[in-house]
Amino acid sequence: MTKVRENDKETALQTWKHHLLSDENGNYPALLNDWETKVFETETKHEDFAFWYRNPQYPGQSSLGIAYVEADQYKIVRPDFLFFAEQDGKVVVDLVDPHSLHLADALPKLQGLALYAEHHSHAYRRIESVAEVKGKLRILDLKRLDVQQAIAYAQDAVSLFGGGLADDYK
Repeated sequence: MTKVRENDKETALQTWKHHLLSDENGNYPALLNDWETKVFETETKHEDFAFWYRNPQYPGQSSLGIAYVEADQYKIVRPDFLFFAEQDGKVVVDLVDPHSLHLADALPKLQGLALYAEHHSHAYRRIESVAEVKGKLRILDLKRLDVQQAIAYAQDAVSLFGGGLADDYK
């Protein structure tokens, strides 16, 4: 997708650099909301950053889907970003998911991500969820066992991001 249509008017999407699927000019069109943009800008400033991938929100071979359970039904969450870095001569991957807390499925999605992290942490350098609490971006390190356990027994996602297990996102 390179354009968005709103009220019968087509507008070109903003382009971003260093995407895995960039065009010949190094550009990749994507629609990012405000805090997805903040996450993108933060992650791409890291010294070892190499490139990124916007995980598609539709099923297919090019999309990472992670199962979660909501109301006794299996559903799929598709984390927003994979950031790749060079570390000790190897490419490593960070899964970073900006997470909306106002939606009813916020906790079940977070629980699915934490369970995924528990079983697949060896494949990633970092697995993190980012959310805005009281106007500040906060991050949960889903590879941490204490965070995984807290998420498994939590009553809501807001208290997790607002509590002592979360850090300010920088």
